[in-house]
Amino acid sequence: MASDFIKEKIKDKPIDKKKLVKKIGFIVMAAVIFGAVSALVFCIVYRQIGPKETDALKEVNLSSYSGEGISADETLSEESVVVPEEAMEDYPEEDPDEEDAEPDKTDNGSVSEDTVSDNDGAPASTVINNITNRVDISPTSYARLHRMLHDVALDAGKATVTVTATTTDTDWFENTYENGNSAVGLIIADNGMQLLILTDSSVTKDAEVISVKFTDGAVADAKIIGTDVDTSLQIIGVDLSDIKDDTRENIVYASLGSTSYESTVGTPIIAIGAPMGIPESEAYGLITSMSQEKEMSDFNVHLLTTDIYGSQNATGVLIDYTGRVRGIITSAYQTKDTSNMITAYAISDIREVIENLANGKDRAYLGIIGTSVTEEAAAEYDIPKGAYVINVDQDSPAMKAGIQSGDVITRIGTQTILDYSDYTNELTDLAPGVETVVTVQRFSRGDYTELSFETELTEK
Repeated sequence: MASDFIKEKIKDKPIDKKKLVKKIGFIVMAAVIFGAVSALVFCIVYRQIGPKETDALKEVNLSSYSGEGISADETLSEESVVVPEEAMEDYPEEDPDEEDAEPDKTDNGSVSEDTVSDNDGAPASTVINNITNRVDISPTSYARLHRMLHDVALDAGKATVTVTATTTDTDWFENTYENGNSAVGLIIADNGMQLLILTDSSVTKDAEVISVKFTDGAVADAKIIGTDVDTSLQIIGVDLSDIKDDTRENIVYASLGSTSYESTVGTPIIAIGAPMGIPESEAYGLITSMSQEKEMSDFNVHLLTTDIYGSQNATGVLIDYTGRVRGIITSAYQTKDTSNMITAYAISDIREVIENLANGKDRAYLGIIGTSVTEEAAAEYDIPKGAYVINVDQDSPAMKAGIQSGDVITRIGTQTILDYSDYTNELTDLAPGVETVVTVQRFSRGDYTELSFETELTEK
């Protein structure tokens, strides 16, 4: 019996295949349900605390100005000055790859210092875009953004100088003393012999000595090249031979932008120069309008109004966030209720004036204050298309020829005039002393009649 017990073989319990299949099916089903629940929870949480889409500031292009330093070894010879064509594109298109890139953040939501250091060597526009491409902007990142905009102002400021006009006078006791008035000047170009600087003629009026102080502290004498009496804009020149070598190599020319209506109103800008009446001051704001149009002799200029509170004696320029000049600050047209708001000439409207002054070219003068005949006015009142004469300057060539208020100028010489800009452009191509025929349409007895007047253009 004992031996039989030891020789017994214990058999394994048979596998129940039906139960095994049910168990595996249960496990698979549980895994699927668990995965689905996890994915749902992740999506809900991610939408609540994850990165959200936000409107990022357009990429800021901080490329340096096109003007480079002047080599001290250059041979000096006078050349004609051409003001560069205005840039048509306001800001470059955003890079979708950059827009999707999320900067590293600290626990309080600010951009970490490592993120900024990772951008070292990259354009500042990339860093600004990274900072602003977030849900929240912390005080630290907001301050960093303004420091970067300050760098834009500093770069543009390299094209500015301080113009000082000095006069001498005597007091009651016959003691001689000097008076000095200062304004900001903008380096426009050079003609091979002189560095040409745009400034305000009201400062240099009756000056005995005009001096220019560069950003590196160097000082050189200047002389008047040309003045526009309507805008008070003036070009002064500094002989390149009078500028120290180190200063010449670091000279930067202003980059002029565009001021078409679509690209200007609402543009964020920086006022640099002396907007607060203090040299090397700056202020930030928006261009609020350019609908004001100042009618001057033979051309009109739009005024850029801003929301920047400044000095009534402000001088300088308005630049956009790419560093391009959008306007030349003027204090000549401040109204009583906006006496401290910064106003500027729209740069596109004075480009021809600047170029003529820079080349010492006198502007041809006819003496018309006018405007364009709009499509609406032409259709409603049956007025011919052309340059509508609002007024005529006293003792001007236009008055002497017989042109009157209410006339519509339709042709100068053989050139057809369809609007006031055509009229201005045609006069720009002419010169003082040129004899021409001005053709107008004059309203008389219920209809317009064509008249022609011979006149000799002069300088104002």
